[in-house]
Amino acid sequence: MWETELRLCYAMLSRNQKKAADLLLENPEAAGNITVRELAERAGVGQATIIRMLQAAGYESWSAFQKTVWQEKGQQELSGEQTGQKRENKKYEAVFQIIRDDLTMISDMAKHLDLRQMEEVVRVIKKAKIIDVYGTDNSANAAAELSGRMLHLGLTSRNYSDLFFQKVSAGHLGKKDVAIGFSISGETQAVIDSLAAAKQAGAVTVAVTGGQTSELARIADYIFITPTIHFSEISRWISSRISQMAFVDALCGAIMLSDPERFDRMLIQSTKEFEQDMHHKEE
Repeated sequence: MWETELRLCYAMLSRNQKKAADLLLENPEAAGNITVRELAERAGVGQATIIRMLQAAGYESWSAFQKTVWQEKGQQELSGEQTGQKRENKKYEAVFQIIRDDLTMISDMAKHLDLRQMEEVVRVIKKAKIIDVYGTDNSANAAAELSGRMLHLGLTSRNYSDLFFQKVSAGHLGKKDVAIGFSISGETQAVIDSLAAAKQAGAVTVAVTGGQTSELARIADYIFITPTIHFSEISRWISSRISQMAFVDALCGAIMLSDPERFDRMLIQSTKEFEQDMHHKEE
């Protein structure tokens, strides 16, 4: 849906482009009727700014955007007539919307993933002495997952649930080390402090965030955007981790592809260690 596309690219828009996007998102019913000139006047921006905003969302022109608005409106009305707007179906519509949003977020992240930058980060990670991974709240899950997977690949990675230890660890890194910080907003102070400490210590820093112009992104040497969208409070705390986990999959996949022989060997060794551990427990 057009609203989804605008929300996904929102973090990458300029301040003036966001003004126009906000007007459309706050009053979606008017999106199909307002002219580009009217929208520009209400937002206090130029018409060229509106077009660039739409191009960022994947639309070639204002007419192409409005055509999509009317098509989707017609589909929604037809769907409502076919289902009879049954209350029991509407009750659980949010469940299916969460899944659709998740798929859209992953697709959007893949579309904007900078493979050249990914290759550079992989090269740095493979040479790193220590790889610290930071994250709190929902982002803590992705941080722990990445750290655990890198351990399986034979890479020395650390992750702390204690925020104080996280920052202390960052301060002891050096030029041969890497620090990766996860934060959807890019404004999580604990993660910002840790990544800043790592950077000051000389480590290479990587930000995985939904906020391209955030404080976390400003600190980092490398930035990867993981978009997030939610249409209700139900999905607010669910959706944020989806694109982060997809990024973890992509980064680990890129590491393995960079040297299949080496990392296949490491995974086999990790599997043997796990099997031996399970065997001892059964005894």
